[in-house]
Amino acid sequence: MTPLAQRLQAGLPQQANCWWLAVSGGLDSMCLLHLVKQVQQNSPSSCPDICVVHVHHGLQAQADDWRLLVEQKARDYGFACHSESVQIDPQVQRQQGLEAAARNARYQVFENLIASGDVLLLAQHADDQAETLLLRLLRGAGVAGLGAMPKQRALGAGQLLRPLLAESRQQLEAYAQQHELQWVDDPSNLDEHYRRNFLRHKVMPLLKQRWPGVLQRMQTTSAVMQESQALLQEVAAQDFELLAAAEQKKSLPVQGLLSLSVARRHNLLRWWLQELGDLAPDYEAMLQIDDQVLGAVADGQPELYLAHGLLRRSQGRLYWLSASERQQLKSTDSESESEVIVWSAELVQKASVCLNQGCLQQAANGLRLQPDDQLRISFRQGGERCQPQGRQHSQSLKKLLQEYQVPAWQRSRLPLFWVNGELAMVGDLWVCEGFAVEPESLGWAWSAGAGLDTSELAQK
Repeated sequence: MTPLAQRLQAGLPQQANCWWLAVSGGLDSMCLLHLVKQVQQNSPSSCPDICVVHVHHGLQAQADDWRLLVEQKARDYGFACHSESVQIDPQVQRQQGLEAAARNARYQVFENLIASGDVLLLAQHADDQAETLLLRLLRGAGVAGLGAMPKQRALGAGQLLRPLLAESRQQLEAYAQQHELQWVDDPSNLDEHYRRNFLRHKVMPLLKQRWPGVLQRMQTTSAVMQESQALLQEVAAQDFELLAAAEQKKSLPVQGLLSLSVARRHNLLRWWLQELGDLAPDYEAMLQIDDQVLGAVADGQPELYLAHGLLRRSQGRLYWLSASERQQLKSTDSESESEVIVWSAELVQKASVCLNQGCLQQAANGLRLQPDDQLRISFRQGGERCQPQGRQHSQSLKKLLQEYQVPAWQRSRLPLFWVNGELAMVGDLWVCEGFAVEPESLGWAWSAGAGLDTSELAQK
């Protein structure tokens, strides 16, 4: 084997179920394909299954030819090949540009394809890493961004690995010429309108001429930043455990956040939002959160839109709502409708019963339901009163929800459960006096989830 193939083999996980090679047809990925074939020929018994994946974006006239080339080479090497065509999301393209939209589509294919124990191999190299670092530096990225591309990370059910990240483009070009490899050149890579291409053709050659070791120095910087980011995440997780209540993972106390230093608060918020599924806000967005949301008057209910969700403050806590939750809050159709079910002997035997607004699941000390009871599920209309189990008197539902610190925007979406015309349970908050099962017995509790579909049962 060549020295480059030996270095590659040393970094490949031999215990994987399958190596998936992402091959576009360009020089870098065709080198990866040839190198992995060398590894297989050298150690056939220790290699897992090897498959090629090619994503057809349809952005260039030659795209069909590229796919044919990749499929032919995969057959020549004895590898299975999965080729998939994708469409670019026009909204992502408008918001983030064509490169980002194509990347999102490509990675979605990868994520859907690889299974547990599989490893996806990408051909990004040291020059790609340096360009990524510079692009993020020019964008004003923080520690996480300056970590650039990690050598390995989770992807879907499997892992992503960049085994050539320490090799330069010059080394790969020499390897391809030495072995007379065939590849395609994407004409868009010459368009210096794209920022990465401008850096590649105009900036990087000057940096390499002035500082011959610039690629290695940038590799070191990225490694240090990745290590620093790991430490920051550990600190954020510790701060979260100190501030967040176990039952309120999607909210944080405002005063607790303000008690932290600015740097520590911003670190926690970035970590928390990423854990919930949003993007980490940039520095300017963090200042907006400080000023407009955390710094608002005590009785205010400010909100701030983020990339994939919404920040809201209510009753001294900061909440994050996903896009789907925001959409539910906008919907008014279901708020005026009730769902009515006649509780049957068949339902009594089930562990979980699906409703329009979630599901009822068997739980200790829950709601008592007997055959022939009429169960109606509705939303607040105003003026409701009830007596939570264990209390001496009934109170208005409005005051009780304030006492339980339910955010104002969630109160209209909280399901109310009426048994034979009487309010018997309020969401997952409490069962009303006289409607709970005997202590230690199994009743019913509400949660968002899936169970038995009652749509047909309700019609019987």
